[in-house]
Amino acid sequence: MAPNSLRGGALEPVQGAISDYMIHMNEIHDNPSMPEVVIHEYKPFLDSSDVGSSDWALLAHDIKANYLHFDGFVVLMGTDTMAYCATALSFMLENLGKPVIFTGSQIPLCEPYNDARRNLIMSLIFAARDSIPEVCIFFHDRLLRACRSTKVDTHSLMAFDSPNMNPLATIGVNITENRNLALPHARGVLRVHSRMDTRLITMRLVPGFDDGMMRAMIDAATKTNLRALVLQLYGTGNVPTIKGEFIKVLADAKSKGVLVVASTQCHSGTVVMGRYATGKALQDAGVISGSDMTIEAISCKLAYLLGRKDLSATEVANLMNVSLRGEVTPEDAFEPPTLPSAYEKAMKKGKNHY
Repeated sequence: MAPNSLRGGALEPVQGAISDYMIHMNEIHDNPSMPEVVIHEYKPFLDSSDVGSSDWALLAHDIKANYLHFDGFVVLMGTDTMAYCATALSFMLENLGKPVIFTGSQIPLCEPYNDARRNLIMSLIFAARDSIPEVCIFFHDRLLRACRSTKVDTHSLMAFDSPNMNPLATIGVNITENRNLALPHARGVLRVHSRMDTRLITMRLVPGFDDGMMRAMIDAATKTNLRALVLQLYGTGNVPTIKGEFIKVLADAKSKGVLVVASTQCHSGTVVMGRYATGKALQDAGVISGSDMTIEAISCKLAYLLGRKDLSATEVANLMNVSLRGEVTPEDAFEPPTLPSAYEKAMKKGKNHY
């Protein structure tokens, strides 16, 4: 990124700027402990807001084409949609046996003080190691599993977080890897699934929402071949019990072949649909739990599974809670929910104490 005087000093991608900068980085070229680096820059050089599924597919195919020639890959891009791009690639690259590290910066390289230099150097170091062979995001001082990551801050240097999973590695004076969290090494041949069916929408509910507007939006979307609807709900996956019409809208969408997935608006935690009556109503309407996946993981996983073309709607629904790339915690790994009252606690123990 660099300021454009013709746009009032607004930052925009500059073709060739990163390549030129890296060519003159002494840390890379003069240090024998650093890996040999080959630079490939895409044209046009896009802002991350303009990067979509076709660009994800291009990245995946380029990694496949160069897979046997390199020990790992580093992808530099803007931070706004990095979590989506990295998550998508984690699903598109099946049997990945080498690290693919995404990184960027909050402060552009053109500034005297920036976080780009360290993020780049550390990403190259992690890409040259074979201990964590998966798609990751490195930012600030942490290596995060891509399909567990989300952008959480627009101004902090620690812009990304992995709310429901510890980092795969952290850096300080030394590198500390949590190898027990890393995915096992792939046994098969790398396969690329570049067809992503992005005919899905995400809706974030707010208190007092209008049922009629929701029905109109969903009905209009189903007429244009909507494949999936992702709902960002309250708490553990709840909607108001008085919204019977809304539940009916979701049941109707399900009957028309639309997969409805519930996620939580909370930063961390998981969806537990049968915990409260409001969530149980959604479950009865055929809504699928998004468990503890990020909204990026839910969206990209749906696009990947629906794009496979060899899976039925039932199989896609069943696979949503199966860990394919380490994106979701198995249900049996969660602690059972706490009992809501002293009475239920006493009955659980078989005693009628209040």
